[in-house]
Amino acid sequence: MALQPGVYNFQWSGGVFEVEFRKGGTFWCRKFANDAKWEQQDAVVRVDWGKYGKYELAMQPDGSLSGGVLGKPEDWRKAVFVRAFTPTEELLSGSAWMLHYENGVPFRVEFHADGHFHSADYAGHHLWKLDGNKVAVDWGKYGQYDLEVDPNSRQAAGSLRGNPASWRKLQYVEPLPAYIFKANSCGHSH
Repeated sequence: MALQPGVYNFQWSGGVFEVEFRKGGTFWCRKFANDAKWEQQDAVVRVDWGKYGKYELAMQPDGSLSGGVLGKPEDWRKAVFVRAFTPTEELLSGSAWMLHYENGVPFRVEFHADGHFHSADYAGHHLWKLDGNKVAVDWGKYGQYDLEVDPNSRQAAGSLRGNPASWRKLQYVEPLPAYIFKANSCGHSH
């Protein structure tokens, strides 16, 4: 049985929080961001979460995972499937795009998996949030933007909130790693 990529509730003696098993072996958690990977061998899923530890979890008949810290099975963990990713989530979370706008030269923007919106051309602490196929970008002093993402064409279109004449279009460029180290980050995910 292959692990279903998607969002899981990760449980331990201290509580529960969401994690993501992404395609290609990327393990991601906004609450505890770190460069992390997962791999499956037969019915065993191994997670290397860097500074947060290594885990070995066995696939259960109901699709959940059960196990613990590698070498310490008494320090238990469980992962319960919550939902699959939407096509828009898979495309947008951790991706780079070219942003086109009226009367301007296109430039690169990035949607980091931790909820940060990045542009080397317009630096600052900016955020994005997805609701269905609609992405809202809070670009600080540059404004707030609402765009509709079409995952099939890998494009998005929208405008400055409340001003449709100030349009923006995005064209997909490439995927990005889920974890991107930021030397001067705000220290948290959103």
